[in-house]
Amino acid sequence: MNDLDEYIFDEDGNPIPCPNFPTTRNVFADEPDCKDIFHVKGDGFDVTLSLARGLITWTNVNPSGKKKGLFKGKSKSEDRHTIMLKDVLGVKTKHKKSNNSSDEEGMCIGFSMYVVDSFGPNTYSQRCIVFEHPSEGLCGMYVRKIQSFLTEIPGRPKSVKLFLQTNAGAKNGSSLYKHKVLPIFQAADINVDCVEIQHNEHIKQEMVHINLDDFDCIIAMGGDGTVSKVSDGLMSSSQKYKDIEQKYGFTPTKALLPLGIIPIGSTNDIARTVMGTDDVQSAVLYIILGHTSPVDILSVYREDKFMQWCFNCQYGFAGNVLAFRKRYKAIGKRGLEPAFIKALTKAKLKAYKCDVEYIPAESLPAKSRHVPCFRGCEICWNEQIVEDNGVTQDLVQAFDPLDESNNSDTLVDLAEHEDSEWRTKKLDFLNISVLSNPGRSEMAPRGLSKFTHLNDGVIDLVLIKEAERKEFVRLLKRLSNTKNQFDFPFVEVIRAKEVRFRLRLPTGFKYRDNNFSEIDYEINRKKTQVNNASKSMEILDLNDLDDSDEEFGAGKTDTLSASSKQKKPAPFKKANSVQQFSKKSLKRTNTETSIEMFNSDDSDLDDDDDDDDDDDDSSEGSGEIVSVNKLGVRTVKSSSAANQNLVGPAYRPTFAEQERAKRKKKALKKEEKKKAKEELRMKSVWNIDNEIKSEDVLSFKIHHGLFRICGLGVSSDSVYSESTLLCVPRM
Repeated sequence: MNDLDEYIFDEDGNPIPCPNFPTTRNVFADEPDCKDIFHVKGDGFDVTLSLARGLITWTNVNPSGKKKGLFKGKSKSEDRHTIMLKDVLGVKTKHKKSNNSSDEEGMCIGFSMYVVDSFGPNTYSQRCIVFEHPSEGLCGMYVRKIQSFLTEIPGRPKSVKLFLQTNAGAKNGSSLYKHKVLPIFQAADINVDCVEIQHNEHIKQEMVHINLDDFDCIIAMGGDGTVSKVSDGLMSSSQKYKDIEQKYGFTPTKALLPLGIIPIGSTNDIARTVMGTDDVQSAVLYIILGHTSPVDILSVYREDKFMQWCFNCQYGFAGNVLAFRKRYKAIGKRGLEPAFIKALTKAKLKAYKCDVEYIPAESLPAKSRHVPCFRGCEICWNEQIVEDNGVTQDLVQAFDPLDESNNSDTLVDLAEHEDSEWRTKKLDFLNISVLSNPGRSEMAPRGLSKFTHLNDGVIDLVLIKEAERKEFVRLLKRLSNTKNQFDFPFVEVIRAKEVRFRLRLPTGFKYRDNNFSEIDYEINRKKTQVNNASKSMEILDLNDLDDSDEEFGAGKTDTLSASSKQKKPAPFKKANSVQQFSKKSLKRTNTETSIEMFNSDDSDLDDDDDDDDDDDDSSEGSGEIVSVNKLGVRTVKSSSAANQNLVGPAYRPTFAEQERAKRKKKALKKEEKKKAKEELRMKSVWNIDNEIKSEDVLSFKIHHGLFRICGLGVSSDSVYSESTLLCVPRM
């Protein structure tokens, strides 16, 4: 067990240190040592197995190939070998195969012991040592004793679930698993349940129905996409196991099982960050030895709805690189370079209007701000311990419901306690990074953010504001050297607990107008609405006046009296009266015509005109329409007959009109495509653990130490190679 793992978790998943962590009792303290003679590579050795001290030692009986004498010197140091049993993967009895049948085991020739050796600062190698002896009973005793010691080592898995992505990287996942990964697990006597991933939802479907009690570790064999899906499924299954609903603001529990990563993908950033290497054999040995490190994990929400779990997210330039990389998927890992250059061109490199809100976290002391996170980092292991379990002071006092004074002592003073406030940044950003770990990769061997820690419970929010292209290229060059890449005026690094993101798109923008202003657009839109409302009222009044003139001006005479004009009803009332029918008019026939001859006397004609006006007024209430022609013939019609719709043959457009309609439809479709293309140019995509997500509104929250990944962190003695993107320095 690693000494740095000496802490436990509470019910909410927060780490609790154990200063007096009970040391594992040595159950083999009274076990006597075993001493026998074995042959190793043809030479005789005195082998001593000490379970009490946890080691096995063998010394050459005949050092340097010379005979022992009275005056001969002592054996050389290279003739004495010592292996700690905690570095032993497994042990098995070795038999010689029988010639008669391959199923039967032949004669015993000794036992094999598989040992882990350190190959470099972060890499491990495996070797097999064969102790030869013909006695099967003696070899069996050594095998049983060593196996009993290995089973008492805490943290070592005995049964694992492995998700294999056969199409990851060079698409040789099946061959690597069969010839390189599986033999190591078999040597360690670990049961492996391997599942080949068939589609995108396969991992999610398997993790929904998995029984976590049947396994000691979950392994993702693939790239960052596979690791992200497996970690998301593992965290979700752990919440389901504890009956915790995943929603905005919930308190999650820790992952019930550790996650092992076997990196074989095109991008292996998570494995590089936790293990310091992407070597397949080293990754398998980390899993078998049970070396795990707690790491922070992010919960992502889409409009207050839980979306997924992840580690690192980026928007802007990094999202464009990932989107362009799909075009060069056929060339594998080398597709990152042309995608990188494509995103750096003048046409593609642009700033995006974004609103970023965050809750600031406690800042680090000046001496610890520029300290990288290495194995055994003090900030990761000690800072949060003091913060969680030290003597703390509540920022909010208990509220007394009986106290109605409403003074400042019973309320939260947001101005005084800045940690409870949401801060806002509304600018144009080239790239936005929400990081829970350094994010080491081939392009950035020291990390996208060199001073981000694995387990400090803080989000590193990196905001790269709009700047010149040459300055942005200078920033990218520093990803592969020892200089601080954030030492620029347009870069801001913020330590936060929660982050909210919203893409700010103008409403109703014009894709042809390069100088479009959202504020001016809104002002003009409001003015247009007011003007249209006033114009529409005027048009209605004019129409109503025209209709009234037609109905009341029978024969278009100018003899209308002032009293008749005053009797004219309001436009809307008159329209309603025409539609209403009285009982008296419904009893009449649809077409009732009465002809009356008028006298030639002018006075009588004037009197008749007055009567006509009165009749018109009375006919309106009865639902009748009265008209008088030039000869003085008076016609009375029912309004129901006048409102009848005449149905005729349908109009058939000409060929010219059909062609004109087609051209208009084609032009509208072309305009819609141009508008959609311009909208697409105004936004980027999210790069969430090297997976594309097209979201305009997202929220992030950090969770401290809820996840464990097999690895010990990056060694401080690590040797970093130069960036593989050789084209960047030449730009």
